[in-house]
Amino acid sequence: MKHWLPLTLACVVCAALTGCGVTSSGSGMSRGSSMATGSMAVPYQSPNIFKKYNAKGHAQLNDGWTAKFDASGISFNSKRTCTLITPRHVIMAKHYTRPVLTPVVFHDRQGKRQVRQIVTIKNLSGGDYSVGLLDQPLPANYTPYPLLRPSADYPTRLPGEYVLVTDQNRRLFVHQIAAIRGGSIAFKFDPSHKNGYRKKLVTGDSGNPSFVMRRGRPVLIETHTGGGPGVGPFYGDARVQAEISKAIEETDRRYALRTVAW
Repeated sequence: MKHWLPLTLACVVCAALTGCGVTSSGSGMSRGSSMATGSMAVPYQSPNIFKKYNAKGHAQLNDGWTAKFDASGISFNSKRTCTLITPRHVIMAKHYTRPVLTPVVFHDRQGKRQVRQIVTIKNLSGGDYSVGLLDQPLPANYTPYPLLRPSADYPTRLPGEYVLVTDQNRRLFVHQIAAIRGGSIAFKFDPSHKNGYRKKLVTGDSGNPSFVMRRGRPVLIETHTGGGPGVGPFYGDARVQAEISKAIEETDRRYALRTVAW
């Protein structure tokens, strides 16, 4: 049986991942044209990122809509998910960190496997996030995700924008930003949307990352702390970024966060 997603949501996701059908400007994708468009049916597809996941070898990526999403910087071989923020640094939920010296497995966009280990963890005081240092950097085909460049207007500008939310089962869902308060962000979803386009986060989803799409590329905006539609640290916050940057510098000053403008 098919399920359907209103064009308001589907057009934004399609445009973000493939560049189709939404007006662009110098500042990036505009929501205006898609938000004013009437409803139209779009077929449901699997939210799975992988068709066949293999932590001990190469994996097979799904060939649905999620294939457009670059998940090469997310380590899914443990429920204690790690997300790449430099070629040698990962970010995790502080209450759910990956133990030091356990395998951290990544798969690139062709499903090729790379394994690293965390050798140092910096538990930071500003929120539910920790920075881990890998034993070696990842090669260029594994993507460290940028963060949003800080801006004072995000609490009024970003609510209502769409985010791609991951979970412990290596899936991708579409939620919206509900609110931003300082260094925290909360999501929401429309309960009328069919399965596959919303996820009630549960125990074990902690630390999985969420992204906004800018010019077809994922930008890390949050890692899960709480359940339901999702809540966690807001990585576009200047104070949060400063603390993460300090941890990166203290562990390997050859690397730094990358940021992109909204």
